[in-house]
Amino acid sequence: MRSLQNALVAFAALLLCGCGERKIVHDPNKPTDYGRLTLTRQVNHPELSQLVTPIIDAEQSPLALEEALAANQNPPQNGVVALMKIYPGPVADQVVNSTDAWLPNKDFQFPPLTLEKVHAYVVRHRQKIDLGRAALQMPQWKYFWQPTAGYLADVHFVECTKAAARLETLAAAVAIADQDLEAASIHAAFALEFASRLGQVNHVYARRTAAELREEAFTAVAALAQQPDVTREQLSTVGKTLSSHAAAWPDDADAWIADRACGLHQYELIRDGQFLSTLSREEYLELKNENELEAITRAVTRSLNYDETVYLKQMRAIIESCRLPFYQRAELLAQLHAQLAAFEGTNDYPTVAARWLLVDIDKQQRIAARDHALSIAWSLALDLATGEEPPQSPPTNLLTGQPYQIRIEPQRVVVAAVDGGEDEIILLPRFAAK
Repeated sequence: MRSLQNALVAFAALLLCGCGERKIVHDPNKPTDYGRLTLTRQVNHPELSQLVTPIIDAEQSPLALEEALAANQNPPQNGVVALMKIYPGPVADQVVNSTDAWLPNKDFQFPPLTLEKVHAYVVRHRQKIDLGRAALQMPQWKYFWQPTAGYLADVHFVECTKAAARLETLAAAVAIADQDLEAASIHAAFALEFASRLGQVNHVYARRTAAELREEAFTAVAALAQQPDVTREQLSTVGKTLSSHAAAWPDDADAWIADRACGLHQYELIRDGQFLSTLSREEYLELKNENELEAITRAVTRSLNYDETVYLKQMRAIIESCRLPFYQRAELLAQLHAQLAAFEGTNDYPTVAARWLLVDIDKQQRIAARDHALSIAWSLALDLATGEEPPQSPPTNLLTGQPYQIRIEPQRVVVAAVDGGEDEIILLPRFAAK
């Protein structure tokens, strides 16, 4: 998710007022004003109105989504609130930045000196690990963010959850080194649990981070499975956890409905004369240094209604396509991308949509699809490893549209071709049914 710079909001307001623009009709310090889409709803543009009205009627505006997220929040009983107290302020960022040196680790191999550092780090944060697990057991686990703040919304809970999951994954590495495989299996299961909880949030950045955390945890499970003394029960601990996650997989559409709400918020900001506040500092300086700032501001203002219409049409198609598995919607995503590319160099170029809001959606959806496909593959492999009978026909990979390649040998289970090739191979020992 593109991080916007709060400081530029005030700067943009001053700059635009100095240029003789109309006065701002919303208070930038009250983001709920933008969540109501007041300015967009007042535009005399029939096609745009026909696109916006159903979104509001379906309670998918920024304000409606925020009210749904806020409903039934019980902070004293909410594990997310507790987790964020465990990692206050910059603490979560510090943990994430520190663990970047060790994760991701594709082979889950740590040189002796590195392993000593990881061990010391895990020991230092043992209390946080225990408190994080206690938070997971609380009666409520409900994330909250503000769609009425759009892309400016605070989603620091992502880093908090990432810190908790990574500590569990690193603790699994230490446990494997100590040959405490029971503890390693529990650490891996908790890492997957944190990833799953984060993956339920209706936010693209949160789900992308959840995918990264899951893949890091899978490398720990693979290392655990390679241990000569690993038991059926230890793999079953992970398998049962993952099976429950696969059965409750979130709907892709929810994340993109929320992302569309952020896009609508972005257009509302621009209508209120705050285009510059939607730019990151790097983008602002780049446009300024290339003497494009004034031209692009005029272009955005001139074609804003058409721009937003193009955006909402594409987002409607993207959200509707989420009913299909990724391999069936990939062609549509490519077509939508080609439509945007065809606008380039023409007077119809939708600057905001094409340059900012619709960038890399196909890649983001592929990440989510690969995460789902990989999770199903691991769940299948763990079931087979712990004695379950193989399905009569291999399930279809949601990413590729091809069946998973399954091979059951006397002493091991192999599930391959997760990502359309032999580079994704899950290899686990085979245990007899209990």
